[in-house]
Amino acid sequence: MALPTKSSSFDLGLGTWNLGSQEEGYWRQARYRGVGKKLPEYKAVVVGATGVGKSALTIQLNHQCFVEDHDPTIQDSYWKEVALDHEGCILNVLDTAGQATHKALRDQCVAIGDGVLGVFALDDPSSLAQLQQMRASWDPHHTQPVVLVGNKCDLVTTVGDAHAAATALAESWGVPFVETSAKTRQGVEEAFTLLIREIQRGREIRVEEARAGSGGRRTRHLKARCHCGCSVA
Repeated sequence: MALPTKSSSFDLGLGTWNLGSQEEGYWRQARYRGVGKKLPEYKAVVVGATGVGKSALTIQLNHQCFVEDHDPTIQDSYWKEVALDHEGCILNVLDTAGQATHKALRDQCVAIGDGVLGVFALDDPSSLAQLQQMRASWDPHHTQPVVLVGNKCDLVTTVGDAHAAATALAESWGVPFVETSAKTRQGVEEAFTLLIREIQRGREIRVEEARAGSGGRRTRHLKARCHCGCSVA
């Protein structure tokens, strides 16, 4: 079965990943749909060990179908217009490789993304440990929001050790945890929507901090003036 994909060429040296000409046409239409309204854009990077279902999750989100067998991903890009709180946005999803041989490329993608979907398989506890190792290798100054995703919940009949370990890990990282099934579509939209909200929340916090910092500097500047308005600094 051929994979439905929105692949593209990438220029990570410039800190971007670029869509092909067909996707760019849709992208422009979506961004400027309405009267001069530009839709917000979010870059989501999907990471995790090989075989945990990263590509299956991404394809399920974009094409509402489940592809069980496919070649290992090196790097694929998908785009989707998402309705959120009665407003639209563009979600650009970068599906990365799980193999250790592609670590450098994966880390570059993480560095330029707006948020990360960290995926492991609930039926394979070792994949959670591999995800921890991946995160430990990221830049120590990494501040992009992360959502922890336990995939293949349809293969787990009871809440087991993997769920407990993931819950504890999510608490230690300070990130949300959601269970998904790329096969049944359970939790798929929730996981990506949750990541968008985390990205939005992070941006709002940075804006508020910038405003607060600007106000503080302005106050200090005013205090450095005498009563007649001349500078005494």
